[in-house]
Amino acid sequence: MTGDAAARVWLVVPFEVATGHSDAACELPGHGWVTAAHARELMIRPGSVWQTLPVDLRDGQAINRPTQAYRPTMAMVEHVRAVDGTCRGPDCTTPATRCDLDHEIPWPAGETAVTNFYAKERRHHNLKTHQVWTSTPVADGGLQWTTLTGRTHTTYPKDWREGIGPPGDDPPPF
Repeated sequence: MTGDAAARVWLVVPFEVATGHSDAACELPGHGWVTAAHARELMIRPGSVWQTLPVDLRDGQAINRPTQAYRPTMAMVEHVRAVDGTCRGPDCTTPATRCDLDHEIPWPAGETAVTNFYAKERRHHNLKTHQVWTSTPVADGGLQWTTLTGRTHTTYPKDWREGIGPPGDDPPPF
């Protein structure tokens, strides 16, 4: 096989890195970190497509863009996975890209909207579906889980600022 094969990757790049004003590390969710130089190289390759994900700088959470459809559109799926980052189950680090999207309030009582979806790997999805555990949305984007014994644990959306220092910080040593 000759030539470069096309690939689709999700690369988290702070705006300042994209514009060349910072050399902060960039994230390949589910895989790890790349240097700013490597991220910029990937961004300018022929065929690269950029999509934006607005992030609230105060709390590092992806900004919710409500949309509705009977089934989640690809844009809705990508949005929820970006907001959650990983499975929203307690202590779970499964990347959201490998999770089911779960209607928090089951259809048809709950609408098919990004505000009613959470990324849950299959085990956590089934625990909720079969009412072994319950999950309830709480303040600040939290999802509170309650076990049969009444223990609670709250998970939160991904903070996209994690691991990225302020502009001018030294890049990580890799």
